[in-house]
Amino acid sequence: MIEHIVCDGGIRIQGRLHRNTFDPCHIPNTVEQGDPDRDTEQQRFEEDFLEQLPSIREAIQNATFFAMDCEFTGLASDRTIFPFDTPEEVYLKMVENSPPYIIVQFGLCAFRVEPPGEEEEDEKKDGQPRVSYQCYNFYCYPKGRTNVFSCQGESMRFLADNGFDFNRLFREGLSYANETEEQRYRADLKDRQATRAANILAAAESDLTEEEPKVGDVNDVNMIPVPPEHQQQVDDTAASIEEFLQSDRQELIVGSCNAFQRKLIYQMIEQRYQRKVSTSTVSLENNQKAIKVERKRSTEEEQALDEQRRTRENDDLETSVGLSLVLQELAKARKLIIGHNMLLDLFYVLRQFFKPLPADYQEFKKLTKEYFPLLLDTKYLCTNAEIKVNVNSSVLAHVYDAVSKAPFSIPTVHPELPDYQYSVDDEKKHEAGYDAYLTGLCFLGLVSKFKANLLQLPKDPNLKHYLNRIFITRLTDVNYIYLNGKEPTQTREHIFYATFPETWRTGDIQNKFKPFGPVHVSWLDNTSAFVALHNRSAASSVLKMIGYHSGFKVYNFAQFTQMKLQRPGAKRGRNGSSSASPGEDAGVRSAQPVNQRPSGEEKGQKEGQKIERPQTITTAAKRKGTDEATPPTRADKDAAAAKDDEHDNDEDNGGGWRTVKKARKTFTENNDW
Repeated sequence: MIEHIVCDGGIRIQGRLHRNTFDPCHIPNTVEQGDPDRDTEQQRFEEDFLEQLPSIREAIQNATFFAMDCEFTGLASDRTIFPFDTPEEVYLKMVENSPPYIIVQFGLCAFRVEPPGEEEEDEKKDGQPRVSYQCYNFYCYPKGRTNVFSCQGESMRFLADNGFDFNRLFREGLSYANETEEQRYRADLKDRQATRAANILAAAESDLTEEEPKVGDVNDVNMIPVPPEHQQQVDDTAASIEEFLQSDRQELIVGSCNAFQRKLIYQMIEQRYQRKVSTSTVSLENNQKAIKVERKRSTEEEQALDEQRRTRENDDLETSVGLSLVLQELAKARKLIIGHNMLLDLFYVLRQFFKPLPADYQEFKKLTKEYFPLLLDTKYLCTNAEIKVNVNSSVLAHVYDAVSKAPFSIPTVHPELPDYQYSVDDEKKHEAGYDAYLTGLCFLGLVSKFKANLLQLPKDPNLKHYLNRIFITRLTDVNYIYLNGKEPTQTREHIFYATFPETWRTGDIQNKFKPFGPVHVSWLDNTSAFVALHNRSAASSVLKMIGYHSGFKVYNFAQFTQMKLQRPGAKRGRNGSSSASPGEDAGVRSAQPVNQRPSGEEKGQKEGQKIERPQTITTAAKRKGTDEATPPTRADKDAAAAKDDEHDNDEDNGGGWRTVKKARKTFTENNDW
């Protein structure tokens, strides 16, 4: 079996294992040489990351394009997204409704394309360029006390079911910092280092101008009176220092002190020995603090020690910024980045490693292109009419199966480190590094349909139509965000919002709209749905001619939009959505995506399992038709929070007409809408 690049949570670089981890937020005020305050195991992880960082940067600089994938602690809620929302509305809802979930695993696969060389005779004969890759799988985790993030129960269970190592995440995960945090870290460190350097110079000048103070001469108004019960300890420490100064020992450790006692001892040392000794705080093996006393160093020795301290502090700062350094290098490269169903990946990457997401949609596009000017979503690429003929499902694993045979072809990809590579024969599904690798292979297979020049991918005329279009899986017509400009506008006069009795089924709705021709029904819950006419010219007659039925009401899309805005809680920021009370037929009580399958069916499709439908026909199934599945329960809906394509409806989301027959359970709480 072929080994893969990730082993026990680390990255194998040049034949040795490096574990990706360090303390994310610890930037100490002072770190003395040999300070045991730094845990040796943690220090090794930090040093490994800094050691491999130059090679990671080099791989990014040499790459032709990248594929990326992420694993999260939770997925942004989609229950407020309607099938006929605009991309802007989807983005705003995501910003408003997204709890502070974080990326806990980031996968990056750097692909390098080179013209065929003499040693690749077969490739040279076929005129094919040589493709190689170097793949990384990073755990990332914020270990500071001030870092708070959210977890979604089903998402965490999903990760655990797929072998995610949470112990390694918590112990060894790389830290990260957004731009504001990094600027603060660097400014604070610069100030501390400047202050320390000034103090060293001031002490040197003081030594030249002042006489040795006598005991008791110091009259500091801020001096703490020594309580009688602590006087003996202070005197004993003074005697120990006198003895130390008469000996040839290098240092004296003063332990068994609480914080107040250490304050008294530091005060005594400043009064009596400030010209004779230097002090620092250290940690003992039992994590107790102690005072280290050394003979007074010369100005040159102090400056040399301070230079060593600066080096360690600068290294600590780099490890505090951590994984963000890799993302910054990726942004500076300004090369093509491939993702599969990458909207959430992009959403979280920008928020976690760069800047807060703006409330303005156009600012979001501007921000995205500022960091990642060339993006391609293979999920959207699969909507190409020529590709769809051969790719029936856009689940990542299914796409790979489809492009692995004619009329597609995946070129041979060579690991730059042959001993450490991923292989499709050794699947690591939902490990971010493996999914990034598989996304890159799928991309290479898909573009073979266009005979794209792999050395000039951004300039390929066929791919230009798919660059910077980020797929949105819930939408019916304009199902992508276009970063380079405005998305096409779609008329909505042929779409109607209908409310009806709970006993109605799809045929009842179709019968009401029968005079206007075929319709497309998108269920929202058991008493409401969107109805879209195929014959758009008949739209103006619907409200005038449609028949009356008790409990049946029809609104055009403009009226529906106005009702949303007028509902209590419709303002952005209040629970992230508009809401309607039970029994109110003017609004929608559920925004559960109409295209979403129950999670069990999705997971079965993902793994190639056959899903048996229930034999018992429920009331909802009867009213929708006896051939339909039991409507999802609340537990089913909650279970739908799984990664990426397990949420996706793998049928045509891009405009093919079909009737969505699955019943939707009405939410009992207003805020569920």
